[in-house]
Amino acid sequence: MATGMDQERVFAAIAVKGEAQERLAAWSHLMQQQYAFRKWTAAADFHITLQFYGDVDRAKLPELSHTLAATVAGHSPFKLQLGRPAYFGLPERPRVWWIDPEGDRSALNALQHDIVHACEAIGYKAEQRPYHPHITIARKYAGSEPFEALATEDIHLDGIAWQVEEVVLYCTRMGQIPMYELAGCFPLTKDRLL
Repeated sequence: MATGMDQERVFAAIAVKGEAQERLAAWSHLMQQQYAFRKWTAAADFHITLQFYGDVDRAKLPELSHTLAATVAGHSPFKLQLGRPAYFGLPERPRVWWIDPEGDRSALNALQHDIVHACEAIGYKAEQRPYHPHITIARKYAGSEPFEALATEDIHLDGIAWQVEEVVLYCTRMGQIPMYELAGCFPLTKDRLL
């Protein structure tokens, strides 16, 4: 039986890159001065989760990596962009504050679907709830006044895009900043010019 020392908490994701990451980090810094959340996402950790695997035995990581590499290679690079802010939870006390990724959502959904399907074949169960891609900015609103999300609707991030050229496998490092450590990188190579 594996112990916690033999496991990594991992998930597959798309990292937010380039100008999109920089602009989102600058906006997040401004929001931290206005809103009290218990935890803010570090700029290096901005991502869109594709599939969460939980605690995985280290001995199984090569098989997972191989499956991800083979699946992702069958997809072409595509563009996403920063959209509007939204939240999970009560409007006055959100659990999670996030940015909606826009752009080629059909390519994003197809990539996520294929990853989940391929990983199911090697024993990783799909989540029962529908897939809802998002970029987490902050967690657990802790302000004394009700949260006013409408005050942030003019965030001027709309249209800031980045090219999705790879899927990453992250290991979680609780309590560290950044919290996610790269454990694998898998390029989208279909139709890519050599």
